[in-house]
Amino acid sequence: MRRFEIDVDCFDRFLRSMTMDLTVATYETFDDLMLYMDGSAAVIGEMMLPILEPSDLGLARPPARDLGVAFQLTNFLRDVGEDLRVGRMYLPLEDLARFGVTEEDLARENREAGAGVRSERVRALLEHQAARARIYFARATRALPEAERRAVLAAEIMRTIYQETLRRIEAGGCDVFTKVVRLHRVTQARLAVHVLWETRLGRHPHG
Repeated sequence: MRRFEIDVDCFDRFLRSMTMDLTVATYETFDDLMLYMDGSAAVIGEMMLPILEPSDLGLARPPARDLGVAFQLTNFLRDVGEDLRVGRMYLPLEDLARFGVTEEDLARENREAGAGVRSERVRALLEHQAARARIYFARATRALPEAERRAVLAAEIMRTIYQETLRRIEAGGCDVFTKVVRLHRVTQARLAVHVLWETRLGRHPHG
């Protein structure tokens, strides 16, 4: 914190969200979930920026926050089945109501996993979560000045890896109950090399 002048408020917000995980199992609205993600995801981007040392912290902060949220939303979608098994859900209840899905519908999909998502309503709900993650990826990508991409190369690599994870979830019909989509380390390494090469050539890798 002293070396990179990271605001202590970032750690307060992070610990607040970690404490929420001890007592909060569901979130009523996306705004409620965003409050949690401010401290569990967006703030991580803020803390990383001084370490990555972009030339303009002010310009880089909004896309760093959006990228953290995009990562977290991808994780939430990927881990729906695992989270349900421990009595936790990060899909806002207002979204369930919007698509006519109950918590029991999700639990049933989880119990009967193995043949894809059976309910069209459940699939639509999950596709909505995937679309929301893509919006935050797009916002982060558009807002980051080209001049800063080399400085935040590590974040660019992670963005590519997470976007590929999201792409595979969607390609599998959002079946997050049968298995958890995780990229093999060889695949992650290949994507990292691709980003490094494209950045060296002065091109922007789109993931």
